[in-house]
Amino acid sequence: MNESSQGGGHANESFRFVQLSDLHLSSIGVPNPFNLLNKRILGYLSWLRKRRHTHQRWVLDLALRTIQELEIDHFAITGDLTHIGLKHEFIQAREWLELLSDPFNITVIPGNHDLYVNEKWDCSFKYWENYLLDNDESKHGQFKSDDALTRLNQIYPVTRVRNNTVFIAINSVFDAPWFRATGHIHERQLSRLRNLLNQEELQKYCKVLLIHHPVTLTDTPKRKSLLNYEIFNTFLQQHPVDLILHGHGHHSSTDNISINTNKQIPVIGMSSSSSISQEHGYQAEFLIFEVNKDQDAWNINKQSYTLDINERRFIPGDIKNFITAPVCKAPTSV
Repeated sequence: MNESSQGGGHANESFRFVQLSDLHLSSIGVPNPFNLLNKRILGYLSWLRKRRHTHQRWVLDLALRTIQELEIDHFAITGDLTHIGLKHEFIQAREWLELLSDPFNITVIPGNHDLYVNEKWDCSFKYWENYLLDNDESKHGQFKSDDALTRLNQIYPVTRVRNNTVFIAINSVFDAPWFRATGHIHERQLSRLRNLLNQEELQKYCKVLLIHHPVTLTDTPKRKSLLNYEIFNTFLQQHPVDLILHGHGHHSSTDNISINTNKQIPVIGMSSSSSISQEHGYQAEFLIFEVNKDQDAWNINKQSYTLDINERRFIPGDIKNFITAPVCKAPTSV
C-alpha cells in the first residue's frame, strides 16, 4: 500500500473530497456497425432515443465550476464515464480527466457502461490506467492479461492513501447478460480485500470503499443489483470499512450496513452528475465529504449540491454528519 500524501498531509488533518458518478460524458457518434453486433446495440439505441438528451456536458461543466470554488483535495468518480465502452469513448473521457486535474488527485473506478461488453484492455481501460491503479508503480507490471475483465479482477482491490483517508476501490462490473446491468465481485477480490482490511497499518486511516453497484437492495431493482450482495454484506460485517460510496442507480440514496450495536457503515448512493432530470432524487448532483478524526472515531460530513435547472446552478443542501464508532479488531476469516 502506498502511503504518499500530497502536501505532506497526515491522518489527523481534515480532508475534503468530491464524489461524481455516472457522467456519461462521451459521444458515441456514428460507430462502426461491427461494434454493435452484440449487447452494445441496446446501449446505442438507448443513447439515440434518450441518454444523449438526458446527460448533458454543460451540466457537468457547471458542476465543475462550482466545485472549483470549494477547495477540494480529491475527486472520486464511481463509474460510467462512457455509454457503451467504445475505444473512442475511453479516449474522450481521458481527455476530460486530463483537463480536470492530475491523476494523483483523481480516483476512477469502472462502471457497467464502461464494460458494456468485454473488450481488449488496450482498446479500453488502458487509457485510464493512471486514474485506476494505485500509486505503487512496482505492482503495475504484474498485470499482463489483454482481456479487460480479467485484468480488472487482477488489479482490484486498489488502495490510494490521501491524507487521513484511504480509498479502497472494488470492481463490481462484468459483461452482464442482455437486458441486465447486474454486478458481481469476484471471489479472489474478496480474498485480497480481506487481507488488506486486516493490515494493521490501514487502521489509522478512514476507510472509504468505492464501488459502482449498490451493496444493498433497498432502492435497487434486481436487474441492476449486485448479484452477490448478501455475501458481500456478510463480509463487510466481519471486515468493516467506515464509508461506502456507489453510483449506478442515478438517484440519491442513504442506507447502512449494521455491524453491531455500536457501529453502522453508511452507504451513500448518488444520482448522475450530468443529468437534466428534475424528478426528485434524480436531479444531477455531486457530493462533498469532509473527513476529520474525532477521538477514536471518524467524523464525516456530507453535503449534496443539486442542480436547479431553471436557475442553472448547483444548490447546496444540508450537511449530514456520520460518526463511525471504532472497531477493536477485524476478524481474520470471512
